[in-house]
Amino acid sequence: MLNHSKTLLRVENLVKYYPIKGGILMKEIASVKAVDNVSLTIQQGETLGLVGESGCGKSTLGRTILRLEEPTSGKVFFQDQGIGNLEPEAMRQLRKRMQIIFQDPFSSLNPRKSISQIIGEPLLVHGMRSRSQRDREVAEILETVGLGKEYMRRYPHQFSGGQRQRIGIARAIALKPEFIVCDEAVSALDVSIQAQVINLLKDLQEKFNLTYLFISHDLHVVEYISDRVAVMYLGKIVEFAESGELYKNSLHPYTKALLSSSPMPDPNYQRKSLPLMGDVPSPINPPPGCRFHTRCPKRQDICSQKEPEFIEHEKGHFAACFFI
Repeated sequence: MLNHSKTLLRVENLVKYYPIKGGILMKEIASVKAVDNVSLTIQQGETLGLVGESGCGKSTLGRTILRLEEPTSGKVFFQDQGIGNLEPEAMRQLRKRMQIIFQDPFSSLNPRKSISQIIGEPLLVHGMRSRSQRDREVAEILETVGLGKEYMRRYPHQFSGGQRQRIGIARAIALKPEFIVCDEAVSALDVSIQAQVINLLKDLQEKFNLTYLFISHDLHVVEYISDRVAVMYLGKIVEFAESGELYKNSLHPYTKALLSSSPMPDPNYQRKSLPLMGDVPSPINPPPGCRFHTRCPKRQDICSQKEPEFIEHEKGHFAACFFI
């Protein structure tokens, strides 16, 4: 059970639409509904896992929470402070406390800068003018993520994927943040390297009391690292529960289908298959009612007519489905 009682981050009815423009006057003719009315809370010191198929809006949600993408509507509160209307300088100060680890360890590092410049840049931006002081900080941070200070003068192309992701993690923790969005932080890595990086993230969390939003499509990784898990489908959260409860007693048909399609390391393990029918609908024109009804084995007439409420079915276990 969770022991975290203090809410660090609160999201209320967050919406992010991307306009599609066309015609001679380039008027908005439609929009991509990437994130559609999402609400959740993240407790101090916990890891909240966010899972779902590619294109469901996971990364957009993470980036919108950090205001790397401006929300269409809705509110984000960091320690009860609304961040939606902060002035640029106030937002810059808040960024010390909220960071992100990007998915691609290759494109997220500037190839023209040395490692000391990449990790030291946040320190410089936030007022550490002394080069020698920055170098001392960078050397210490590199040691913390399992790389030696001898790597400081090297460039990104001289590192493997796993080492680059450690550099990305080092950059994210340089300002000693409280909250980090891990956006598919291990999906581009080999399985053995994934395990090393995940354990590093857990060690850093314990050492610095970090709070993570861990975005991934790998259900086993999420199960291992997360305290609670939110399942996302086509811009909406469809199930939310503590990690152990979700994996043992999933309620939503979409969650059950995801779990049944996830490969197990035990070749003798037999599991009932619940294959998903069809493709994910377009976020430009999502289905009416329950967005999952076009692929759901339990669907009935009401599913296409009315959107199910996201309600608590058991203590701490929420889901949006008429037939639970």
